Amino acid sequence: MDNHRSVVIKSNRIVFPDGIQAGYLMVQDGKISGFETHFSGECIDYSDRIIMPGFVDIHVHGWGRGSFAYKGNKDSLKWMSHDLVKVGVTSYLPTSGTMPHDFLEASLVDAADFIATATPVDGAEAIGIHMEGPYISEKHLGMQRPDCLQRPSIEGFDHFNKLAGQNIRLMTLAPELEGALDLIRHLRAHGITVSAGHTDATFAEVTAAVEAGLNHFTHAYSGMRGFHHRELGVVGALMYYQDTYAEVAKQSGITIKPEAFDLLYRLKRDRRMVLMSDCMGYVDFPEGYEFYHYLRKETFRIKQGQLEIVSDGGETRHICPCDYEAVKQLEMNFLDSVKNIVDRLDKGLVSVARIACENPSILAGAEDRKGTLCPGKDADILVLDDDLNLVDVYCRGLRQTQLSEV
Repeated sequence: MDNHRSVVIKSNRIVFPDGIQAGYLMVQDGKISGFETHFSGECIDYSDRIIMPGFVDIHVHGWGRGSFAYKGNKDSLKWMSHDLVKVGVTSYLPTSGTMPHDFLEASLVDAADFIATATPVDGAEAIGIHMEGPYISEKHLGMQRPDCLQRPSIEGFDHFNKLAGQNIRLMTLAPELEGALDLIRHLRAHGITVSAGHTDATFAEVTAAVEAGLNHFTHAYSGMRGFHHRELGVVGALMYYQDTYAEVAKQSGITIKPEAFDLLYRLKRDRRMVLMSDCMGYVDFPEGYEFYHYLRKETFRIKQGQLEIVSDGGETRHICPCDYEAVKQLEMNFLDSVKNIVDRLDKGLVSVARIACENPSILAGAEDRKGTLCPGKDADILVLDDDLNLVDVYCRGLRQTQLSEV
């Protein structure tokens, strides 16, 4: 599909916010221009395929051969964009980690430049930046670095956002920290989503943050004070406040148990649940960098240009970064997460389109052009078979030929 001309896509199953319809999706200059139930002209015939919006991943540190959080350069973003389309992600927020201050500064500058210059030829679109930290609690670090924590401040954030070209769209922080409430108000006044994550906040402290404008929770259940019937904690708050969003990470059964997902979905439903990946991009870590995955009980390090993985039991294996087929097995991808939950959602693929496309586009501040196949939105389109395998992907109207490449 050439994103500079008019084309028509035919399918018996096109996923819209209000249901699945048969007909013709009109695309003009890389945008959805309309939908018709009848059309007699030339079209691309996907009659037996499923057409739905591209996934929007608002929490992804790295994927495939790129890791923004750990390399922080334009090459890492280039590889992420190139490889994310292979798993159905057409737009994303490259997500930082709690890293050294000068590294964060440099990575934000590079991200700003990449966002300003990337085109649909590059694949998935980086539509902003998610900063996970450095304003988080040392009590719930997870895999973040304890030596890189900073105190929340408006001045500090504004410095980061200036370097980022005003592209920070989502900030994960611990709302109980001194200065956090003032920062939350500042962020919301500028239209930036504020999420509670890596936090030991009490229910009362989260309540104060919600009143200040906090409207999201990062990787629900993980990296936060748990629920107790006399102190509801962060988990209790994300369940209690119905209008807040809550994201859940990849559905492998390791990060979050299926039953825990189901419980949260029963509370949030399609309206406020968000699916994301929280992937890392292990093969793009810096040479010599060592990382211990406490859930998988494995140590990851880049050694002589290859990824070396050593289990707690001593088993060692090596992955070449150039081998995408091997690299993609290291983490559960976004599409496989969707496959694992679609049958448990209220409306199947319509629900998927809400929690994996529309809701995250809202939190990323991109709902005016992402998240649905409605007129005026970017033509970010997935073509799936009956088993939800990718057949084709379009980013802003351009067919992504990279799907067939290694």
